[in-house]
Amino acid sequence: KVRQKAWERCKGVCEQPGCTIKLRPGGFDYDHIIPDGLGGGATLENCAVLCTVHHGVKTHTIDRPFMQKADNMKKAHLGLKPKGRGFPKPPKGYNAWTRRIEQ
Repeated sequence: KVRQKAWERCKGVCEQPGCTIKLRPGGFDYDHIIPDGLGGGATLENCAVLCTVHHGVKTHTIDRPFMQKADNMKKAHLGLKPKGRGFPKPPKGYNAWTRRIEQ
């Protein structure tokens, strides 16, 4: 029902501001304005009908990085994310050449 009402609201045109592309079968997607993973519900107010180009841009440049950051913050808060990455840095002035000389 939500998708049907969203389609009636958009009148066959992409709802991205400034976009006037007429939507054709297979050339559009229903999008959560606030992603489902961030608490957005399946309501008409949170549904937008976008052309595939704008839906892809929004998903890959806005939604995914924002959701990844939220997941990382949640993991860090719960102590599930490792503190550091990779190997620790060697002391200042120490490199592979001096290590070979010392051996």
